[in-house]
Amino acid sequence: MINKQNCMIFNKTRQSFYSRIALSLLFFLGGMVAVKAEALSLSGIDVSALGGDKLQIQMEMSGAAVTPKIFHTDNPARIALDFQGVKNTLNKKVYPVNQGVISNIYIAEAADRVRVIVNLLESTPYQAKIVDNKVMLTLTSEKAVASSAAAPMPVVEKRPSVSASSLALVPEQAISGFDFKRGDNGEGRILVSLANPNTIVNSKEEGGKVVVSFLNTRLPGNLAKRLDVTEFATPVKFIDTATTNQGATITVELQNNLYDYSLFQSEGLLTVEFRALTPMEKEILESKRPSTQDRLSLNFQDIEIRSVIAILAEFTGQNIVAGDEVTGNVTLKLDDVPWDEALNFIMMSKGLEKFESGNITMIAPVGKIKDYKEKQQATEAVVEQLEPLSTEYIRINYARAENFRNLFRGADTGAFGTCGAATSVSSGQAQLNQGLSQLSQQNQSLNLSPSQTQSQAQANQANTAITKNDQFALLSPRGSAVVDARTNTLILRETPRRLEEMKKLIRKLDVPVRQVMVETRIVSANNDFARELGVRFGVAKQGDAGGGKRFGVGGQGTRGSSTTGNVNVNDMLVNLATESNPYGALGMTLARGADYVLNLEISALQDQGLGELISNPRVMTADRCKASIKQGIQIAYQTSSANTGPVTQLVDALLQLDVTPQITPSGSVVMALKVSNDEPSDSLVEGGPPPINTRQLETNVHVMDGETVVLGGVFKQTQNNNTNKVPFFSDLPGIGFLFKRNFTEDRKSELLIFVTPKIVKDNLASN
Repeated sequence: MINKQNCMIFNKTRQSFYSRIALSLLFFLGGMVAVKAEALSLSGIDVSALGGDKLQIQMEMSGAAVTPKIFHTDNPARIALDFQGVKNTLNKKVYPVNQGVISNIYIAEAADRVRVIVNLLESTPYQAKIVDNKVMLTLTSEKAVASSAAAPMPVVEKRPSVSASSLALVPEQAISGFDFKRGDNGEGRILVSLANPNTIVNSKEEGGKVVVSFLNTRLPGNLAKRLDVTEFATPVKFIDTATTNQGATITVELQNNLYDYSLFQSEGLLTVEFRALTPMEKEILESKRPSTQDRLSLNFQDIEIRSVIAILAEFTGQNIVAGDEVTGNVTLKLDDVPWDEALNFIMMSKGLEKFESGNITMIAPVGKIKDYKEKQQATEAVVEQLEPLSTEYIRINYARAENFRNLFRGADTGAFGTCGAATSVSSGQAQLNQGLSQLSQQNQSLNLSPSQTQSQAQANQANTAITKNDQFALLSPRGSAVVDARTNTLILRETPRRLEEMKKLIRKLDVPVRQVMVETRIVSANNDFARELGVRFGVAKQGDAGGGKRFGVGGQGTRGSSTTGNVNVNDMLVNLATESNPYGALGMTLARGADYVLNLEISALQDQGLGELISNPRVMTADRCKASIKQGIQIAYQTSSANTGPVTQLVDALLQLDVTPQITPSGSVVMALKVSNDEPSDSLVEGGPPPINTRQLETNVHVMDGETVVLGGVFKQTQNNNTNKVPFFSDLPGIGFLFKRNFTEDRKSELLIFVTPKIVKDNLASN
């Protein structure tokens, strides 16, 4: 008995011991789980760029990642992720990113959760997924979204849903009959018999088909079918009738897109008529059609206006808000009208107006929306005055930071072709100088110092600029914008809302400008021809008249006429030889006897020259920026006067190209051109500037990219035929040529200018 009791006591003791061990293990495991759960924390954040203009944010946890709650806002653009039961072990709260659309990442920790806020430059699509202990948030840029949207995607038909409350506003209708007929002029007419003339009918075009919908309308089963009406020779091909959750639909498939249709109800009969059009009629109809919205047919007697608005909102899928002030009844009968026009006329009949914001339309009595907007603007103005200012340092990549500063102040960035703000700065300085001179005169009577005068002028100029450009300025009266020219950085101090607008403007305008290579060919061609033929003819006699006296007979200068020992005639009876040095001559003694000598010399020359000069200046410049290139010489000449004495001056003889190109949206180039090709002349003027042969063209021309155009040409021709002769003797037959000299000249010169613009293909350049 004692042994049995001892065994029982031992067994109980052993069971109690095992129970304590089990409980201890349970508490230990539970504590480990609790410690592990408490130890889950956010341990790292990393941002990496992916292909396809995507950015990925990786949030690493100390254990298995939990699913966060994600929400986003559009203004300001940000994405927030809430991690419940997670601690923050990161050593910083703000992580600057400045990559893509991500500005920075902010970490906030509450009692039992961690919030990760991603501040964006603009709203961006995103996707989130969990991989092991990491939460990955992938952001896709708008460019990637646009490229993916350009790919063919399956078309998903989205129909507006109609709530049960809206269906309750309209009693159940029914279609009692259905027929199709051909008109006298080939029209296709669908005839639908309605049990109630108040049936709401809506029509719209979808994918080349016309869909006619009947709200809360029952379609008999024997009428839900497809009709092939191709043999009727009308624009209609197939007609499909079906029942939907909201009522019934008739889908009409057409032969082609050259058609027009209309709907009208009369005594419970709905007629849908399709008429064939020519291409010209279709184009005219599309240009005159005022609205592309869904078209409705409504027929109600003394119905509450709020019910009509609810029906329009639900049936067309629009978001419409009507206040308590929208009351009253209305009677309407509308056949095949756009729903927005129907809503406008209904509001006009009850003294209502609408205000649209995004995809929401608010309807209220006339004047209430105006009062609301005025109060909202006044509130925003007060909030803006009290809102703290923030400072942003924005590095400008392609433009000048001064240009953006001028834009934010409401001023222009510069004139066309200046490619900078130099014009604006110069004009501002000129205005300041003019103001200084005026104030100096005005302040002489006040005994103000020059420094005080300049300060007053600068203050007046600043006030004038603010008053003049305040309506275009993005900077508020409290804001400021300064430029660090060394790093081309714009330093802005403004409210966060205005900073977002400025950064959007910078992202839109700070883009690389496309460049244009302008190549010019100047071709100058010359063709010269000259011929000259002349004769010299003379006779002389030398004799003794006795008594030591001598006499002579000859031509020009007879007094000194003589014959030399070589029997040459020094003075000619006829001297019509070539004026310049002849290239060939033929001389002969025709007769010689006693003391008489008769000589004849025929001289001739002929010049012929062909010349061609090609100049090829080319220059590359950015769109709407002026460029200039020139090459040549400077000719020095001296002038003198009693006051200055000898003075050396220079005159240019240059080959020069000045061009200002403008790239059009169609890819062509509009250019303002000035081309000159000046050369020094062979003839010089004593004591004055040397003559310059000038070839110059200034014009505006529109050329397609890569095409060559002839800007202009100058053709000059000079012809001379001169004859010098001795009267009477030159007309004698046979020997008349001995008394003539003939000169023939023919000079031709032509100037042509060719221009070829080429847009530089650069993947980084954009409009």
